[in-house]
Amino acid sequence: MSGLKMDTGFHGRIAICIVLAVGLCLIIPGFASVATASSVVENVGLIALVGAGIMLTMVVGQLDLSIASVAAVAAIIALKIAGVSLLLGIVVALGVAAIYGAGIGYIIGRTGINSMVLTVCTLIGLRGLALVMAPQRPAILPGDLFWVSDALVARIGPVTVLGLIGIFVVIIVGVLMRYTTTGLSMYAVGGHAERARGSGVNTTRIYMVAFAGSALLGALAGILAAVRSGSASGLGFESFLLAGITAAVVGGVPLEGGRGTVVNVLIGALIIRLVSTAVSLGGIAGSFESIVIGGILLAMLLLDYWLRKRGGSRSGIRGTIKQTAS
Repeated sequence: MSGLKMDTGFHGRIAICIVLAVGLCLIIPGFASVATASSVVENVGLIALVGAGIMLTMVVGQLDLSIASVAAVAAIIALKIAGVSLLLGIVVALGVAAIYGAGIGYIIGRTGINSMVLTVCTLIGLRGLALVMAPQRPAILPGDLFWVSDALVARIGPVTVLGLIGIFVVIIVGVLMRYTTTGLSMYAVGGHAERARGSGVNTTRIYMVAFAGSALLGALAGILAAVRSGSASGLGFESFLLAGITAAVVGGVPLEGGRGTVVNVLIGALIIRLVSTAVSLGGIAGSFESIVIGGILLAMLLLDYWLRKRGGSRSGIRGTIKQTAS
């Protein structure tokens, strides 16, 4: 498993980020400021959490479409229990999310049901549950805990605490994916599930880990966003799914599985936030943001296709040379 190709197009994505950031600083007044950098990094932390969660399921060849609904339910649970203890509320919410995710992974592993179909069903069900839990008005963070909100948006240099938490957690996920047996097994399952199973990998357990991790990261993003704003509603996290999938795809995580890293997901989240911030500061219509992000998505897909094709061609050439030499 040590020879697995986990990352593609890293340098291309870095180049896009640099060109985009420099261009926006030159074009848009006020873009090159500490406040803008702080806002970008803060939101990158949230988007990358969701994107990394979706990446976990994509690496094993599946896709979790319920992550935004999980974020909503977890955020409401945390704020509902916060009146007793915010820490307890966070622990309970994360525990519920992990159990839910592991259950989804178990069902997929044991039945072979399509993950997109299953998680669309749970997306709808969990969204309804969130609306039942907070039917009239959003769940509110108790007034004596608003200092936590202030602490999350407090700056350490040009970066907020919330942004640091999100990025730190995503990096930890990346380390676990790259340097643990379970993480490497996830790549193996995504690359070829039958071959991994034949090598002794328990694919059901790997699916459970992937979907539990996705649910945990989505729940954490929802909780952080809710505590930052001081409230959580059943319809308050709908943008999470699209942003997370976009970050993963722009980060080069393929739907067929077997590849993807959190570093590229972080870069994907950064590209998205740079575009969103530019649209906001430039007074541009929100629809233009969708057009630009759609164009970036298409460009990244074409880049990955070209890199895979070129890599395959080089492998074929090397193989031909070896055969000729022998």
